[in-house]
Amino acid sequence: MEINDIYQEIQERLNKRLILVIGTGSSISVDYDFSMSSLERHLKNVIPSLIKHDKEAEKEWALVLNNLSKNIDFENSLNAVKSQFLLDCIILETGKHVSKVSYANISKISRGEIPIIELFNKLKNLFSFSNPIIDIITPNYDLVIENALSFSGIDYNDGFYGGIQKKFDWIESEQLFNRFFKYNKTQKTYSKVAPHMKLHKVHGSMNYFIHNDNVFRNDSLSYLDEVIDYERFIITPGETKHKRIVENRQFYSEMDKAIESGQTFLFVGYGFNDIDIDKKICQKINLKNHKAIIVTKDLIGNASEILKDNSDIIAIYDNYKGGASISYNKETFYIDKPIWQVDKFANEIL
Repeated sequence: MEINDIYQEIQERLNKRLILVIGTGSSISVDYDFSMSSLERHLKNVIPSLIKHDKEAEKEWALVLNNLSKNIDFENSLNAVKSQFLLDCIILETGKHVSKVSYANISKISRGEIPIIELFNKLKNLFSFSNPIIDIITPNYDLVIENALSFSGIDYNDGFYGGIQKKFDWIESEQLFNRFFKYNKTQKTYSKVAPHMKLHKVHGSMNYFIHNDNVFRNDSLSYLDEVIDYERFIITPGETKHKRIVENRQFYSEMDKAIESGQTFLFVGYGFNDIDIDKKICQKINLKNHKAIIVTKDLIGNASEILKDNSDIIAIYDNYKGGASISYNKETFYIDKPIWQVDKFANEIL
């Protein structure tokens, strides 16, 4: 098999019902401080002083640090967190950290210095009134994807509708993308769905807030450290994440539907550490006629195991020689272009 054959296979896969799964790698390409390791450093620095005199929280945080010292990854290390007080501190400081990094990069982002824009510019050519929706699933809290979509001129629906303080309701938000036309002869109207992306931020977002037990989106509050009477809607790593997912299952219902309808899954900078997302998708790509493509710097998390179970996946990653490795059908190919970078991938193949 030649490289051009793989390129053609990728192009054919992307023309099927496409689901994008975008991880922190897309944000790290803007600033490494969007990474989970940077968040880990921040929490290590600030949490001890916040939980002084709370014995339960101090004990649990000591367990987290002990897990990390044993080279257990950050997400699984946070499974030790049970205390609501400690969890609230982690959510608050996660919000502060991501908002600070976001604000530091606001000029760069507003200039469109976001590599994934190149991918979006290519993928919007797949839109049509017969194929009007591409779904994006992401665990990212930051607003890099939203900015990239806007810069690419792509409308998106994240389930919210209304004015400055938007309400959450997928049914209502979808009405915003209906377009009405008239038949020439009868003048009767008919509707079609305008092309757009559906953005599933299943672990919450910097612009999502809880107030009086309701979830709202308010973009104007995104970069503030803390908002009085509002709690950021962020689902942090660890076992407590799954409790909040169950409590807010409506955020997952549309993702579930998207996964069920998907034929090709394109993973971009995704670490395969989110069991709630990965399990459902892996069940699909292990079935016949469901395809997957991975574009990332490193095959981390459970990615290597997933590849072992399904050699039909096309995986593109850094070969640390200035180019990229491509794994496909139990073979590895090497090219001298760094197409593991999403902008290089888009311009080389699509």
